[in-house]
Amino acid sequence: MEKIALRESQAPYTVTLDDELLHNEVTLVEQNGTPVAVLLAIKLYDTFRAWQQREQASARPRVTAFAQERATFERLLPHLLQEHPGKVVAIYQGKIVEIGEEIGATLEKVYARYGYVPCYVGRVEAPPRIYKISHRKVVR
Repeated sequence: MEKIALRESQAPYTVTLDDELLHNEVTLVEQNGTPVAVLLAIKLYDTFRAWQQREQASARPRVTAFAQERATFERLLPHLLQEHPGKVVAIYQGKIVEIGEEIGATLEKVYARYGYVPCYVGRVEAPPRIYKISHRKVVR
């Protein structure tokens, strides 16, 4: 049996944990009924950290690719407004790969053709006009 001392500024506490519990299960630590920490075996922690690092590494290229596809859409928008107004356009690898009527259906066609890849799907429409008003004046 292993003892772990938890100390606060006003009172020391001693928590006793069974070796079996400490090495094989996840233990939730609460303070006033609110979860504040988790005790888990180092093997589980190492597994979690490896997964977290893989996820972070794989997310960066997807985010970058999506941003590039969106930038391509924005760059092509003047041409798209002339050729495909009101349509939905899918951009993948810097090219228009699908044109449709609905966003979901167009995206499904892209996924069916290329797999689950980072692409940008947007409706071809002119950006709304923005009017700036310097101040408000109430007229009665």
